[in-house]
Amino acid sequence: MSFLLAFSTVFPMFFYMAAGFGLRRLNKLSDGTVAQMNKIIYSFCFPFVLFHNVYGVDIASAMNGPFLAVIAGMVVLVTALLIVFIPRYTASKPVQGSMMQGVIRGNSILFALPVVTTIAGRENTGLVSLGIALVVPFYNILCVIILESLRGGKVKPARLLLSILKNPIIIGTLAGAFVRLTGLRLPGYMEQVVAGIAGLVTPLALVMLGADMRFSDTVKYKKELLIVCVLKLVAVPLLTVLTVKALGFDKIAVTTAMAMTAVPTAVSSYVMAKEMEADGVLAGQIVAVSTAVSILTVFLWVFSLSSLGWI
Repeated sequence: MSFLLAFSTVFPMFFYMAAGFGLRRLNKLSDGTVAQMNKIIYSFCFPFVLFHNVYGVDIASAMNGPFLAVIAGMVVLVTALLIVFIPRYTASKPVQGSMMQGVIRGNSILFALPVVTTIAGRENTGLVSLGIALVVPFYNILCVIILESLRGGKVKPARLLLSILKNPIIIGTLAGAFVRLTGLRLPGYMEQVVAGIAGLVTPLALVMLGADMRFSDTVKYKKELLIVCVLKLVAVPLLTVLTVKALGFDKIAVTTAMAMTAVPTAVSSYVMAKEMEADGVLAGQIVAVSTAVSILTVFLWVFSLSSLGWI
C-alpha cells in the first residue's frame, strides 16, 4: 500500500515533466512558447488554483495557527543556518546567493498541492493552500534581503510590500478567503469555470517545467548542486517533519509539512538570481537538477512516512 501511494503520488508529476522535456527536444515547443506559457500560468492560472482550494474548504477548520507558526519558524531557522554556513563553503557572493536561494525557495504550488491532494484528498488541501500563501511572500522577502545584501544594495520596504500585494498567489488566496468568510456563493457556471481552470494548471505547468529543464552545466557545479539538493530535498524536510511530528500535529499537518518542504527549488529563483547579480547559471542548474531528483526523493518521503503511518 505504501509503495502504491508513493508511486501514484510521483508518477503524474514524472509523466507530465517527461512529456514536456520530450516535446521540447522534438522541437514541438519553442523557448518563446514555454516562456509565454509560464507567464500565463503564473499570473492568470495560479490565482484560480488558490481561490478554488480556499473557496472550497471550511477555513475555520483548515486554519491551524500553531502549525503555520512552526512552518514560518522553520523557514527562519533554515535561513539563519544558511547565512552562517554557506559563506564557509565559498567566498563567491554570487554563488552564495544562488545556493541560499536554492535551499530557501520551494516550488510548493506545483508540487505540494498535488502531493497533498493525492495523499489526503482535495477536501484536505485547505491547510496547504494557506501554508503556501504564507511562505511564498516569506520566501520572497528573505531572498530579496539576502541577495541585496550580498551585492551591496539596500532593501526598499515599500517596493517589497507592493510586490507581495501584487503576487498572484496572494491575490487568489485572499479572494477565496474573502468570498468564503463572507458567505458568498458563486453561481454554478462560475464555479465550473474556476474549477476548470484550476484543473488545467498542474498538468500544464509541469509540462512547461519539463520543457524548460536544462542540464548543460551540471558537471561544472556538481559540488554546489549536491549540497543544495541534499539540504533542500533531504535535510530541511527531515528537520521539519520531525519537528511537526514531535509537537503532536495530526496526519494532515505532517503530510502538509512534508509536501511543502520536500519540493524542488522554485523556477522563479532563476529569474531573481539573474536580476540581482547572483550566479544565474548555477541558479538554473539548481532548478533543473533539484526538480529531476525530487521525483525520487518525494517518492521515498511518501513511501517512508506512509510505512510509518505518519501520513
